[in-house]
Amino acid sequence: MKRIFAVLMLMCVFGVTLAQEIEFTADRPGASTGPGVVARKVVQLEQGIQYDGDGAKGQFTFSNTLLRYGLFDGVEVRLGGDAFIHHNEAKWNAAFSGLTLGTKIRCFEGRDAIPAISLMANLAIPGTGNNGFVVEHLAPSIYLLFDNPVNDWFSIGYNVGAEWDGVTPAPSAFVALCFGFSVTERLGAFVESYNNFARGNCLYGVDFGFNYMVHERVQLDLAASLDVRQPKQCWALSCGVAWQINNPKR
Repeated sequence: MKRIFAVLMLMCVFGVTLAQEIEFTADRPGASTGPGVVARKVVQLEQGIQYDGDGAKGQFTFSNTLLRYGLFDGVEVRLGGDAFIHHNEAKWNAAFSGLTLGTKIRCFEGRDAIPAISLMANLAIPGTGNNGFVVEHLAPSIYLLFDNPVNDWFSIGYNVGAEWDGVTPAPSAFVALCFGFSVTERLGAFVESYNNFARGNCLYGVDFGFNYMVHERVQLDLAASLDVRQPKQCWALSCGVAWQINNPKR
């Protein structure tokens, strides 16, 4: 295990040295995350709205927010948080999920059959949520992100990771498989499967959606998802925007 960790860290250091500027990359929509890292000094805001159906209950995420900043070539820092209106006991209540601080590091650019690889780590900050979304202890998560371009219009991405909830010591496992399609130069589509394996509560989800570049630095998206075990009770619709606020000259 120590040898594997050492190899991954060497790949990340080597990848940062060789990383090239990426014009635009977005981490939404979808449950999986691509290995793309925003360029150095770039500030990018990703904002979404989502409705989760849950039988007679429901949850409306009116502020699904992620702020990304390119700290170095191949290294970004991330700050995120969700604001909710959720249905509970015959009334709607407002809540905030709390802040999550993280980073994404480009490990390898990818070459031929070898995928592009990035390492992403997040930390839910205790005491920043409210109304049922309070994290009492540090809740980290760590992921390896892969992407294999098959040709100029089709790619395969996949994630593996571990997530801690800040309550139980054992993490849940997260895996995702995403198929991405370039329909036109501006229009993209995806379909994916994602799973979260936790004790007594496992999620088997699928989702699909579209993204459209309205500007070289602005992307709009639309997506839908469901739990294959309970499709009528557990489903979601979302839309959002990814906006590269600046594009500093190198």
